[in-house]
Amino acid sequence: MSLSKTVEQIKSLKPILDEDITQGPRETYAGREGRQRNAKERVKNLKEQYIEELRLSAAFIFVTGPNKTEFAEQAQSEFKCFSADPEGFYKDLANRIPEELYKNKTPAANLFDIMGRHLEDKANEMQLGAYNQLIMKQEYRRALNGREDFIALIKQAINEQVGSEIVGFHAVRSIADSAIKAEHGSKITPIVMATDDTDLVQDLRQTLGRIGSRAFLVTTGKAKNSKSNEGTFNLKEVTKESIENVLTNIKTQCNFK
Repeated sequence: MSLSKTVEQIKSLKPILDEDITQGPRETYAGREGRQRNAKERVKNLKEQYIEELRLSAAFIFVTGPNKTEFAEQAQSEFKCFSADPEGFYKDLANRIPEELYKNKTPAANLFDIMGRHLEDKANEMQLGAYNQLIMKQEYRRALNGREDFIALIKQAINEQVGSEIVGFHAVRSIADSAIKAEHGSKITPIVMATDDTDLVQDLRQTLGRIGSRAFLVTTGKAKNSKSNEGTFNLKEVTKESIENVLTNIKTQCNFK
């Protein structure tokens, strides 16, 4: 089923979800309650189907350089692109673990055991059936002076052992509600991710193909010319016209994949 058909089905169930089932004859209350319960379950299943379709239609657009925020904001406001934090998965995992555990020098093996349990919870929430488990390694032993250090450790361990493509799964889920609300049904789902972590971008551009998505890179503010190569775009200036040109080229390239 296409994105547009799935979102149409979700939309058709909204009146039942919004119905005040306390209104009406007492004798038919059980019927109204059952109908609403079934609709909620149906929407839940349709949303999972929609997320799967989003993943397969996703075109991740990584934007780096001094004008990355401007590009991301205009792409979202002017061209109906979606925006996601490339470090969102790592940050969410870090938020689940009390800061005192890693600032008070909890033994690394114990810390990784705790991280592993939260990773399992996160994977279940994301409907991931299988993934590589985190294993404590000597190179992960280090002093952690705060949340940023901890996020960096999580990023290293996840990318090396689980695979950075999990960022793609997380990003798709993070935009799902917005996409449904916008009744997004296009064949391509552009997801802009602004960052200056070039190592992460390089890693993700290699791994996102594993989940059926495509990845592109836009560098801003430091290109020698505006000539684009396959999957890579260089913008000296970020304007509405230059963003539109990039998005048009991405759409064309997606059609050839």
